[in-house]
Amino acid sequence: MTSRVLVVVSAADRIPLREGRSEPTGTYLGELVEPTDAMLDAGFELSFATPGGRIPTIDGTSCSLLYFGLSRAKRDAALSSYRRLLELGLAQPTKLEEIAHDPDRLASFDAVFVPGGHAPLVDLLHRDVFVDESLNDDFGALVRYFHDAHRTTGLICHAPAALAAAPSIDGRWIYDGYRMTCFKTGVDTMLSTIPLARRFRGHLIDDPTQLLTSRGAKVEQTVLPMGSKVVEDRELITGQDPYSAKAFGMAFVNKVRRGR
Repeated sequence: MTSRVLVVVSAADRIPLREGRSEPTGTYLGELVEPTDAMLDAGFELSFATPGGRIPTIDGTSCSLLYFGLSRAKRDAALSSYRRLLELGLAQPTKLEEIAHDPDRLASFDAVFVPGGHAPLVDLLHRDVFVDESLNDDFGALVRYFHDAHRTTGLICHAPAALAAAPSIDGRWIYDGYRMTCFKTGVDTMLSTIPLARRFRGHLIDDPTQLLTSRGAKVEQTVLPMGSKVVEDRELITGQDPYSAKAFGMAFVNKVRRGR
């Protein structure tokens, strides 16, 4: 039987900062296409959902050759993979808020995958952080379904922070005590403060590591930045950053196959 994966992608194209301004953002190219390339190579069938059913935005900075081994050919291949995803349904995604509360539709999927970039902090962790900091209980309901069903749940980079939107049952967060990884605090600090590395003219509202730790997660990360890290615990599999995307994709495929 063909494995079916629901790919949930942020639709955010800007992110607010603590200082009051906002900056462009989006989904990271490699974190979306490297794992989905592995899934498609394995014969998986992909479906897509975004908040509001909007087409996602690729963060322009994620197209830098730095993320593709300084190879223009690898970057261009990633862009070709993205265009293939658009043709496969990413250009007409399902509304997250509809599918998240439809157990019959969710039951047709063997796994869920959420790519990163900073965008998930805007409309997956929160319903809309430009409005207020209330958590996105639609996304929370969706991951709870896969958690309760013991089906593979994969997130990479900043996307694991959105797990904080998952509910608590009898006073305990459903991922309490889980081992996981996410983007390093130190690197986000560099992106906000060091001139040569500066990505934002201000600071992010949410820090994934601190947020997940505060909820009860056991966060594991590489000592140095830009290192590959993939962590599996029960149904959950997480990747640390863009440099983890290839290893994450292979591990995700193997995990889904084992689950089947």
